[in-house]
Amino acid sequence: TILVGSTSSDVIEKYHRWMQGRIKEDKQSMPTCMTPLSVKTIHVAHSDLMKLQHVCKPGDQMTFHQKLEDISEDDEGHLLLDGQENEWVCFPAHILLGNGIDWALSIVLPLCSKKGALVFTKPAQVDELRDLLNDFPAVVGVDVKEDVQTIESTANKIGIGRIALNRFIEIETLMALAGWTHHARSRIAVSMIILGLPINRMTSNTNFEWWQELKAMPSHLKTTVLVDQKWIFLVSRILIICLREEIIPDPDVACFLSKCSQFEYLEWWAQWVLQTATGVFPNRAKMYEANSRAEVIASLRALDTDGRPMPAPPRRIMLMLELTTDTTTIPEGGARFLHLERERYLRIYQVFKNQPIRSKEHLFEQNISDELMLVVRYGQSGFQNLSRRLRVPQREKAYLVYHPHLPLQRVVLDIEKLSLSHFLAVFKKAGRSFQEGMREWGRLNLELVDKLFAKCASEPVLAKKIRSVYEPLRLTVVRVCDEDPMEIPYCETGFLTKQKGALGSEKEHNEELTVQIRDTYEQIETLRAELLTLTRQKMASDAKLEAIEQAISLGKKADRSEWRGQAPPPPEEEHQATDDVPRRGASPRSRAAIQEPCPEVEVSPPPSIPTILAPGWRDQGEGQGYGRAVAPCFKRKVVSAPGPLQPGKSARRDSESDSEGSSSRASGAAGELSSSVDESLHEEC
Repeated sequence: TILVGSTSSDVIEKYHRWMQGRIKEDKQSMPTCMTPLSVKTIHVAHSDLMKLQHVCKPGDQMTFHQKLEDISEDDEGHLLLDGQENEWVCFPAHILLGNGIDWALSIVLPLCSKKGALVFTKPAQVDELRDLLNDFPAVVGVDVKEDVQTIESTANKIGIGRIALNRFIEIETLMALAGWTHHARSRIAVSMIILGLPINRMTSNTNFEWWQELKAMPSHLKTTVLVDQKWIFLVSRILIICLREEIIPDPDVACFLSKCSQFEYLEWWAQWVLQTATGVFPNRAKMYEANSRAEVIASLRALDTDGRPMPAPPRRIMLMLELTTDTTTIPEGGARFLHLERERYLRIYQVFKNQPIRSKEHLFEQNISDELMLVVRYGQSGFQNLSRRLRVPQREKAYLVYHPHLPLQRVVLDIEKLSLSHFLAVFKKAGRSFQEGMREWGRLNLELVDKLFAKCASEPVLAKKIRSVYEPLRLTVVRVCDEDPMEIPYCETGFLTKQKGALGSEKEHNEELTVQIRDTYEQIETLRAELLTLTRQKMASDAKLEAIEQAISLGKKADRSEWRGQAPPPPEEEHQATDDVPRRGASPRSRAAIQEPCPEVEVSPPPSIPTILAPGWRDQGEGQGYGRAVAPCFKRKVVSAPGPLQPGKSARRDSESDSEGSSSRASGAAGELSSSVDESLHEEC
């Protein structure tokens, strides 16, 4: 129990975590995505509530008036009504959340009784309490819309803060979705029809006693509070189960097409029902006039801004109408024939697949192929002319049965006399495929699958025969019963052997791919060096072309004696020869070094150079420099400056020749690249 204004923030946080854990436990037992909520209210004067909001400060006490006649027009709270007529309004004295069976969270407002009147102490704002209320899950209850509005409006007026409970569902809405066509919709009638038990509503008519803490309440009031929670919890679950049983009576086909477990599918189903039922309410006038289930569902309406029902049902309700077509309701006996329900689910699956679903989209990604349709139908056909409402023999369990008018004969196995010859004789007599017949037999006889597996486990010949259908039969039991059947060692060993063989093959393939990736990376590095060398040569050639064009444009104004019919080297390469002819003015040592032949490098022909630069390479565009021409990857003569090739040397030469005509393209970029690559290239040469 949380006493507003008295319980500390640390304790509220502790209850908050506890509430989340209990909600998760309820979800594990059956995912409904909604928690019961009930609010016990008392009647207070509107003027008292306005005074509490605008006049009282945290810690102040105010006595609620017991009669409206006692409030004079001079009362300070009455003047705050701005001309409105004073009236009784609902005040949430006790808020209860939980299933009412093994847990319930009680939130009690600070009220006490003094001399027969209720006194309220205005609490200070507690962020932890506001966060707890805002973290309420989707709630379900009776007249829950009014309860939620009461909590939201009162919390802001008494100083708790702004509360927004956005998702809530009325029990009456779930009744309409589940096909409730009875005009009697009171709690007593619903209890007798759904639960088979009456409910005592006499003690819930009290007014000024709900403010008490749960453990301090009289026993009859405490029982009423917890019974109301338990009633909402059980009725809401039963209605959701009835809706699911009518639309999707065969969990095997649903989980098979969606490739998921039963729990995952039910979790999605509960979320979808929550999205469908949130924000719609029964139009009681239309509901009482309804003569069929479709008309009852169509009576659900969203509300406009004034709280009035819309003229037509929303689109999500029309989708529910489409899904409930051709269903056999629970009062009519429910779904009976396996093949007809599996065939109908193919249409339902397609409807879900074509609708924008906010969560679990992967459950409807699979396209229904002809092969899948054969598996779903077990090879049967001709469902259009079969009646859904034929009487079936009385059975202990509500299993789906085989329709007597199906064209193919049903497979019947005698487990006690089971042998290889019996297998062959049964399927020959039925004229059925072994795969389709065994899948159908397993779905219709879930209780016999364990006996079949036990028989095959003791006879290897039979185990070898059903090895091809062992996994489909096992998964059928898991999807429907949510438990594993007995194992057949022969089949399990075969699966394990195949998996280990596939693991070894895949490891070898993975190692081959690793080697190929490493070799390809080495080729990329080689090509990167080639690309760097060719880029430098191209940039040097661009500089020479620019120098020649500049000399031609100058004409006789420039000294042309340096040419000798060839383009002069760029200024940055003044210490490096560009051909075998020594420059005029060079020192004897430099002339001898230039005339010395360079060793040839023999390499295999490189692969084609890609048209894009390697990763990490920066394009040498306008304003960037060039480096020395070094070609280590082809059979050619490499002409370089004397002495060891030093990283960054080219970049320093660029800065020295900054005054020449090509200095705008000389920058540190080429020097940075050459500093990381030149040394390794020189060693390779």
